[in-house]
Amino acid sequence: MIGWLINRLRPREGWGTFLLLMTTVLCLPAAVMAAEWVPEDEGLLWLVLVALLVGRWLALRDGWGWNVWLLVGVSLGLLSALSVAAHVVLFSPGSREVALDFVHRWMIWLEAAFSGGASDDPDIFLFYAALLCWGAVLFAAWAFYRRQRPLLALLPLVWLSALTVFYSDEGILWLIGELGCGVPLLAVGNLTRVQRTWEATGVDYATDLGFDLLIVAVVVAIAVVLLSSFGPLLSVRCISTWFWRTFEEPVARVEETMERLFGVSLPGEGPPGSEGVRPGASSYLPQSRLLGGRPDLLDEVVMMVWTDEPPPPPDDLPIALDDLPRHYWRGATFDHYSGRGWATTVDFREEVKGELPLPLPPAYRQVTQRFEFTAPHGDTLYALNAPAWVGEPVEAVWRSPPSVPPNGGDERGGDLARLASETVSYTVVSNLPTPTADDLQTVSPLYPSEIRMRYLQLPETVPQRVINLAQEVVADGETVYERARLLERYLRVYPYSLEVEQPPGDWDVADYFLFGAREGYCDYYATTFVVMARAVGIPARLASGYAGGEYDFASGAYLVRQFNGHSWPEVYFPGWGWIGFEPTGARPAAELPEEVLLPEETLPGPTGPPARVVRFRRRVAGLGLAALVGVSLAATVWLHQRRRRAALVVTLPLVWSWVRRGGARLGLPPDPALTPQEYAAALAAELRTRAERARRWRDHWAGLATQGGAALEVLAALYSAQIYGRPRTMTAGEQVAQEVWARLRVPLHSFRWLGWGQWLGMWIGERDVV
Repeated sequence: MIGWLINRLRPREGWGTFLLLMTTVLCLPAAVMAAEWVPEDEGLLWLVLVALLVGRWLALRDGWGWNVWLLVGVSLGLLSALSVAAHVVLFSPGSREVALDFVHRWMIWLEAAFSGGASDDPDIFLFYAALLCWGAVLFAAWAFYRRQRPLLALLPLVWLSALTVFYSDEGILWLIGELGCGVPLLAVGNLTRVQRTWEATGVDYATDLGFDLLIVAVVVAIAVVLLSSFGPLLSVRCISTWFWRTFEEPVARVEETMERLFGVSLPGEGPPGSEGVRPGASSYLPQSRLLGGRPDLLDEVVMMVWTDEPPPPPDDLPIALDDLPRHYWRGATFDHYSGRGWATTVDFREEVKGELPLPLPPAYRQVTQRFEFTAPHGDTLYALNAPAWVGEPVEAVWRSPPSVPPNGGDERGGDLARLASETVSYTVVSNLPTPTADDLQTVSPLYPSEIRMRYLQLPETVPQRVINLAQEVVADGETVYERARLLERYLRVYPYSLEVEQPPGDWDVADYFLFGAREGYCDYYATTFVVMARAVGIPARLASGYAGGEYDFASGAYLVRQFNGHSWPEVYFPGWGWIGFEPTGARPAAELPEEVLLPEETLPGPTGPPARVVRFRRRVAGLGLAALVGVSLAATVWLHQRRRRAALVVTLPLVWSWVRRGGARLGLPPDPALTPQEYAAALAAELRTRAERARRWRDHWAGLATQGGAALEVLAALYSAQIYGRPRTMTAGEQVAQEVWARLRVPLHSFRWLGWGQWLGMWIGERDVV
């Protein structure tokens, strides 16, 4: 019963072709759903299936023109998209009210769109996404079934899937699957079209071409999937930089429009009253906001800084690196960690000029700096450590404001998040703490309640394995300083890399760095340090800005470039304030005078090799497996062809069909009006003509033409004798035909390549290629 039903419903193109097309089409909604633009988008799968069936039904109606296509396709598309967006099956009980409610919301959206307003209704976006999917699938069905152009059918599907992956960084596997299914679909579709052409023109062809073609298509599909999967391994950073520089403005406009009309942007996470860090193209970290969304190592100078410190010695004078002052131009600090990014909580803002009420450390050095920006910087201002005095009116962003203690003592310093102004030139004075390691060793870990509450905050989503690892790393540390140094030393073992993929899904950033990527750049090091420090009770925060710079002796200033962008952690020590650490492996560790020696053998090793190394090993294994599969398939084809030849009964009609096939490939298809001798003479003349066109080795080609003409004459005589003569046994003639065909096959194949070479020479402008 089931077999009868399957045969009854069997499509005319065959179940294999239909299921392959359906799988290719379904990869489009799967990629859209993987992007998670809007919730409850599962209806796209059913919409695409309906679109494929409707498109196939319309395409196979030869008598229906474009007007019927337009009427049926648009009406059914609108109804289907409305069903998906309203999350209801139309014409079912209670669907009328839901559909009318959606239409009302859509009209409100239209008014907002044309008046420059905003909308955050995700169902509107889902409606238009459904319409795009419907149109793409309907067009694909028309191109595949009506026009018999499989490549044209695949273009809109792949384009929409690629667009989804480009804007969401998700769904790449579905795009690769779409390409992998598309290759055999192209082969099957083109073979079907060519076979129909051969049948219409009376060309004889082997009926088992499909098997050989499918084997080759599968091998090519595997190669396409492997190249698509492993292609990013071969990417060049300058190409990426050029691409983002070229398309950054249009991409930003598209994202702004999407956010305004559909409300599908990805805002930064943070508590109420906080300044969030908007996710960038490759990271959810402060580097994204401060440096344009990607950790690009660009050489552009962003600011020049003059200080009252002595200039560094020239490069030709030997000096220890530790004797040079370390410059960390701090722009902002972040206190609230969400698991996916950072934010800074803000209590209030005020305009300040002159001294800032910040606590003074017991020992410090005072440095005056003058900044001059040479590139857009937003409203973020920079300074060494925390600024104690500013020469121009700027805005101070406070986490907790300065206050006067109840006993009437000196004014207590507040918690400054950053200085903000769009000025391009300003002067600040900073008091840089200068503790020794022994000073920090003796600090009592008694923190104010506000420090504990704000800088020990961790979300509940931080995995337990991160906390357990932090406790294991600091197990041998007796003081807060030793524990911080152990964390710093442990993280510096992880490799530094800019080629880090964005943390997938809801993966915690610190957990992703420690157990997923196992490599990264400064944002990942600093974030992981702060999370692990807070997990063991050490108040810490993340600072972001620039580090270092090239000293220009001509101007007497430090040239700070974009690639100097940096993030680092800071730990709170009562009495001393915030002290910076350097866990990033690519930068030298910052050591204090009288540095303590820590036991290195007690530190655990990294949680595993970098994910990039693991991916490379898997890709090598995948390439080996693909090579094995390819060799196996090639061996299968060879054995199949060998067995087919061994079992083939060679007859004169079969040999003559080979002759006609060879003639068709040379541009001389069989003509029923010609006798075998006439067709053989015409084909021999074609061989002589091609030999005369050759510019090189003309004698060689003339000899092949003569050999082919003689063989054709013999075969035509044998074939005519069989079909026009009296019935008799032709075993001897068939044996001769095989021997003659062996001599004729070489000229036919050779002149075919000669024709291709002449065409190539004409195409590139050189007619004497051969």
